[in-house]
Amino acid sequence: MAKFRLATLLKLRERDRDLAAKAVQDVYLAIGKLDAAQQEIDETNLQMNEARKQSSSGSINLNQILDAQRYQMVLAAQSAQIADHKGKLNQELERRQFALVQSQKAVKSLEKLRDQRSQAADVHALAMQQERLDEWSSIRHAMTAIREVADRSANSNGDHAQ
Repeated sequence: MAKFRLATLLKLRERDRDLAAKAVQDVYLAIGKLDAAQQEIDETNLQMNEARKQSSSGSINLNQILDAQRYQMVLAAQSAQIADHKGKLNQELERRQFALVQSQKAVKSLEKLRDQRSQAADVHALAMQQERLDEWSSIRHAMTAIREVADRSANSNGDHAQ
């Protein structure tokens, strides 16, 4: 089989595709971490709501209620920051996914070209082999015809000699 002349380019495109896939995976991991942080903030916020409810029942502990509200404001700011980061990561994810799709297309087109060239080389090799077989068959047929003529000639010379 003939060596694919664009094999180096194909390897480079495959490496680019693999790096693009890794970049997409990294963004998914970052988004997952942000989701986990948001979930933790939400759980803490629920705990603060419970603590405020308990502080407001019976004897009211104003300091505890104010502390819980301040902490919830910090949690809300953190939650907003996470939402902002997540929005930016989603935009980055779209960009990286587009780059991945482009890389995959480049690899597929080179693989298709390689396969087409390989198939064309196989077809050419089969045609050459068929041509050699036809030539050999023609020579064999000619040799058989020459032998038959020689045998007839030898037999007819033998008949004249008697």
